[in-house]
Amino acid sequence: MRRGVVLVLLATLVVGGCGIPDDTDVRVLGPGPSAGFAAADDTAPAEPPTRQSATDPEQLVTNYLKAAAGDPEGAANRVKAFLSDAGKTGFETSPDVRVIRLTDELLYTPGDPEVSVSAQQVGTLKSNGVLEPALDSKPEITEYKFEVSPAGPDGFYLTSAPRVLLLTDTALDDYYLHRTIYFWNNDNTALIPDLRYMPRVPTVQQPTTILNWLVNGPASWLADTARGLPNGTTAPDNVPAAANETLQVTLSGQAAPSGDTKALDRLRRQLQWSLRDLIPRTLELKVGNQDPVRYSELDYQDSNVASRLADRPERFVIYNGTIRRLADSPQSTEAVPVLKAPDNKGLASAAMSASSTHTFLAVVTGSGKNPKLRVAAARTGEQSDLVDVPGISGNLGRPVWAITPDHDPGDAIGLITVNGKLYAFGAGGTKAVAVEVPSDPGPITAVSVAPDGYRVALVAGGRLYRTVLDTDGDSLSMSAPEQLLPPNLTSVAAAAWSSETYLAVAGTRADGRSAVMDVTVDGALTYPRLSDIGKETVRYLVAYPANPLSRGENSGSEAYETDGDAWDVLGEPVRITAADLAGPTANPPAGAVPSAPFFLD
Repeated sequence: MRRGVVLVLLATLVVGGCGIPDDTDVRVLGPGPSAGFAAADDTAPAEPPTRQSATDPEQLVTNYLKAAAGDPEGAANRVKAFLSDAGKTGFETSPDVRVIRLTDELLYTPGDPEVSVSAQQVGTLKSNGVLEPALDSKPEITEYKFEVSPAGPDGFYLTSAPRVLLLTDTALDDYYLHRTIYFWNNDNTALIPDLRYMPRVPTVQQPTTILNWLVNGPASWLADTARGLPNGTTAPDNVPAAANETLQVTLSGQAAPSGDTKALDRLRRQLQWSLRDLIPRTLELKVGNQDPVRYSELDYQDSNVASRLADRPERFVIYNGTIRRLADSPQSTEAVPVLKAPDNKGLASAAMSASSTHTFLAVVTGSGKNPKLRVAAARTGEQSDLVDVPGISGNLGRPVWAITPDHDPGDAIGLITVNGKLYAFGAGGTKAVAVEVPSDPGPITAVSVAPDGYRVALVAGGRLYRTVLDTDGDSLSMSAPEQLLPPNLTSVAAAAWSSETYLAVAGTRADGRSAVMDVTVDGALTYPRLSDIGKETVRYLVAYPANPLSRGENSGSEAYETDGDAWDVLGEPVRITAADLAGPTANPPAGAVPSAPFFLD
């Protein structure tokens, strides 16, 4: 289900796409695009509360921590409106906004002018809508102190405040639209999502902001992998309101040279994805002095591999050392893909992915001191022998497929953790090779790859990181990992991509109990899943990413394992039992239970 680009890796491992075919026929989903990550909302409040609306010192500080929300050019003035004349003296701040997560209630003693706030820094919101995670690998709780004037005829004022623009994570969620824009990869073969935060401006103003974001290029963590618009490209100061079911977009001639039909086609696909819920039916694109071109078809959708994700994934577990289908998943009566019956034994975990032509399988066999990684690939509907992957031994984690291209299974790439390090493997049994991960984040215990095939989530040393797969040069490597801070977790155990912009995360709370949540790819916002699943540590977590066209931001299919038991992530933890297996189970051994859930992705 990942990118469809093919690059050589050490002459034996070649990078292509992962699971979703490169040339699958376009599926017509309906007359128009869905809302995507977050629908525009003209009824939501565009501006945070004012100083005058505060009726006590606590509410004044609470409102102050929302004041920076909105148009970045006016953030400083909105914040200064809370300050007394003395408080404004010397109050000069960076235009960047520090996003914080409160760790306790505001502390205030009636009659005392001081109000204090304890918070953890989540990251920095830039004027281009990018939230950059905090750089501190061990973020500490910071106490921010405010002094409030006595109430006067004009209400309360802050006479002293931290000299930085502050914004709570809840205000970020309340006063911003969550937008996903897209950039082509360096090979112009697939689009890479880029999460942004847009002030809740009216819908008619949003295309102008998005075009400016696109002109200014991808977020810094994607810059080595995602390609911005050509140098010199400019966008209009204002995109006219849509009329007659058409949105008209004009860009300077640098955006697509005259006569370069491929560049023009890539541009319109990038625009259609980035503006998809703002285009009523037709995009009219004019580049420089070229004649405008109208696009009304849905054929742009296949430029984003995540659009090919199924609404209902095929689901599997390991039961008594064998791969078994679950009864409530599609194709439940069919044989297990790829795997020959004699090889379906002694398995501990597995990963399966498919392209338009092949299905790929990676399994860890055995347990204890001598586990092995074995792989197979076969044309769709056919089977193949498992072969050993040499070059690794010791503590093997759960494998994942990063890249599964069409036509040539020899070009596939998988990833697995081995003794706290990351290794890449192919589908034909070639020797596994170490993947360079800079900055040494600690022992790597889990890895997950986004549908686009570039963005990667790592769990290392009990912490969650995001990074990008680097396929340039002769070896596979990662960009420097950036730590993310899921709220209320003291240690992270597992992670998986829930959608283009969310990660499913499992970990341990301060009280020693485990929880599962979805967290945005920048670590700022949370989608609740399971707040308490008991004291057992999650061994691993899997998710089938949501299709951005049909579901949007969070997966409908997540599962995990604790102490050998498989569980579904639903409204509450639901144990997967032998009764959930497809087909009969003759003479099941005592104590055998389903474990190690996974999806065909």
